[in-house]
Formats: sequence, structure tokens, C-alpha cells
Amino acid sequence: MIEHGQVCYLQLPTTDVEASKAFYAGVFGWTVDDGTGFEAPGVIGQWITDRPVADAGPLLWIAVSDMDRTLAATTEHGGTHHTAPFPDGDERTLAVVRDPSGTELGLASHP
Repeated sequence: MIEHGQVCYLQLPTTDVEASKAFYAGVFGWTVDDGTGFEAPGVIGQWITDRPVADAGPLLWIAVSDMDRTLAATTEHGGTHHTAPFPDGDERTLAVVRDPSGTELGLASHP
């Protein structure tokens, strides 16, 4: 059942669908299809090329189990680091990366 306010579908702008598929599958383990679709934990979506990649705006935060491994995978799959990991209280570590198209993504690691 879908709850009010729950993210139920996500369209991610990209300049290169294949690079985005490789990045999100390689870094986060998302399932990708033969077209432009993907499935991530708790949400489905698609990459779109008819909307410009946003340099600012809403920031999608993705939970990661190992910050160092995720940051390494980010660069291995064509992304870049935007901010170095930093503590957010005692509860989590945050960092911001960019996917191959330049879309910023927040990473959140909880001990």
C-alpha cells in the first residue's frame, strides 16, 4: 500500500542513460532494465533525457552501508565527490557526490 507523502516514483534527469545505469547499479545495487527504468529499495523510476540535469534543487539522500566503499565505487563508475564525508551528530556521516551527468546525490551512512 502506498502511503500519503511516500516517494512512489522517481524520474532522474541524465545526459547519458547507459552511464547512469552503470553508475546506480554499480554504486547502489539498483536493478536496471533494458530501457530507461530502474528499481531501488522502496521506489521505482526511470532516467529521462528531456529534462535538464539540475545543478540545484531537491537533493536525494541515499542510505549507504559503507561510506568509504561507496565513495570508491562512485569514482569507479564515473561519478565524482562533491563534499568530503562529515559527521552529522553522533548518528550518521554524510557526503555529497555527483553522478556521471552531474546530478548531486546525498549519501547517509548510519553506524
